[in-house]
Formats: sequence, structure tokens, C-alpha cells
Amino acid sequence: MSYQKKTVSKMEETLKTGELFVKEGLIRFDDIDMALSIQAKRQNSLRLKKKRLFGMILCDLNLITPMDTYYVLHKYHKLESIQSALISRNMLSMDKVLKAEEASQSLHIPFISQLLKNKLISISDMQTLLFDLFHIPFRSISDFIFNEKARKKLVQVLETPDSLEHRILPLVLKNDTVLFGITDPDNLLFLRQLNTQFPQYRFKALFIPFSGFSWFSKIIYNSSPGPSPPRETPLELSFLLSFKTTITDPEQETASIQTLYERYELLRHLIGNPERDNRHKEFNAFIVLTHRQITREYKSRCIEFYFKTEDKDLHVMAFPKR
Repeated sequence: MSYQKKTVSKMEETLKTGELFVKEGLIRFDDIDMALSIQAKRQNSLRLKKKRLFGMILCDLNLITPMDTYYVLHKYHKLESIQSALISRNMLSMDKVLKAEEASQSLHIPFISQLLKNKLISISDMQTLLFDLFHIPFRSISDFIFNEKARKKLVQVLETPDSLEHRILPLVLKNDTVLFGITDPDNLLFLRQLNTQFPQYRFKALFIPFSGFSWFSKIIYNSSPGPSPPRETPLELSFLLSFKTTITDPEQETASIQTLYERYELLRHLIGNPERDNRHKEFNAFIVLTHRQITREYKSRCIEFYFKTEDKDLHVMAFPKR
């Protein structure tokens, strides 16, 4: 088959996919033309070699949501699963995928977390894969601080039995939007159905590791604050160690310093140090002093802060950004 015929074939397949979204009443035919134009420009760009799925382009245009995309593609059997994507992209062999799937079912662990637990795929590769397939990021549960004031409404939206059955958590309520942490792509089907019961809210989702689900579930569905995450959380450690923040004016960017402090203390605990409280003022003073010293030496106000571990010692690293 010639290149031209292959291109026409792909365009016809994309058009059929778009027609399904029209059939479901989610977009208009004019929207298909606009998305096709964007897809063609992207594929012709020398800088953008990676193919962007048609449904994801519609999400980029805010014409549909990732939940809508998953629902339609799943309904009409056009959905590319994580398993098939891993094989087709030569990330894992079919044998390893099948064994990981069997293990996840026998251990009652989501397939995504089983892959990460056994280090069959890196966290960065998993983040890229999930966003490419579903337009949904993969985040550490440590990125979220639970708002006690939102507990009542969050629990009303998703009660304990449904949360445990589907392994979904309502993480954040902001204005009229509820952000859920999901552990499996099929959770999107349940959330879309649930959203019809609460039309006053807009539902959004992101993937979280199963270890994070187990810990944060106790915080949300118990009346008292839960304990810090257990030490056996390599996923959380990896995410926290990859955390970086750039501070330009420490006197004004107190929220960024507070976030850095919270992750610092959590990391200390995860690598085996005892918990401690009320060190934020001392930490804040350290950041301000460090920023001032580096600024004077390198004549750069943008300083990047991150973490580095040595056994049970945790260091805050700082370097100027140009």
C-alpha cells in the first residue's frame, strides 16, 4: 500500500471515530473538520513526530472530556487498552503483559500498580503512556493535602462502599469541580455514570498509585486525620524525589516554600526518620538564606530546589536557573 493510500485510510478511520462522537451527541460534524485539520498540521510538523489520537485532540479543544472519550471508544470497541499499547509500542512482550495481568487479578491489585510495583515499566513511561491513551495524568497522592471542610460533600458524592469497590477517591472539591483519583481506566465509566447523579458538579480524574489509594482512603472516610503514608511506598518516594520547584522571591512565594517543606518532612519519614512537627519557620528561614546566598554568588534570582537522599540523610539541593 502506498503512503498516500495509508494516509487516506487513516483519515477515513479518524472520520469514523469522529462520527461516533457525533452520534453520541457530543460534537458536531464541523468539529470533526477542525480536529482533522489540527491533526494533519501536527503530523506534518517536523517537531511533532508522535501521533496524537483523535479523541485527545477533541479533549485539547475542550469539545469533550477524557471520560466522554473513554466511554465512546469503549462502547464501540475502538479503545486501545494499556495492555495492547504496551505490546504494540514494544514496551513489554506479550508474555510479560499476560503474566502481569494474571498477577494483578490474583493479588487484587490494579494492573497499572502491578507493573510499577514489579518495575516492569518506569514511572515516567507510565505517565506518558496514560496521558497519550486517556489524556489523564498520573500523580502521586502526596501531591494532595486533604481539606477537612470538604469531607462531607466529597463523601456524599462517593460513599465508602463504592470507593472501596472501584478503588476511586474523591480528592479535591474546588468551586463546582470534584477531582477524583482513579487506579484503573475502567473507573472512568463508573465516574461518568456517577456524574449523572450529581449534575451540579463537574467531574475530573487523574491516575494515582494503589498504595496512595489505600492510605488516602483512611483519611477521607475516617473522622480523624489518618497517619502518614507507610514507609513501604516506593512509588511515593520516587515521585517526591522527582519534585522540583523554582523560587524567585522567597518573601512572597510562601506557598511554594510550604509545599517544599511538607514534601521534605514526608520524605524524611518515608526513608526512616521519626516524624517531627513545627519546623516550618526554621525551614522557611533556611530557604530564604540559601536563596539570598546563591543569588549573590550567581546573579540569578531563579533558584531551583529539589531533594537528594543519602541513606537516611535528606538534603535540600539548590541551583541557579538561567
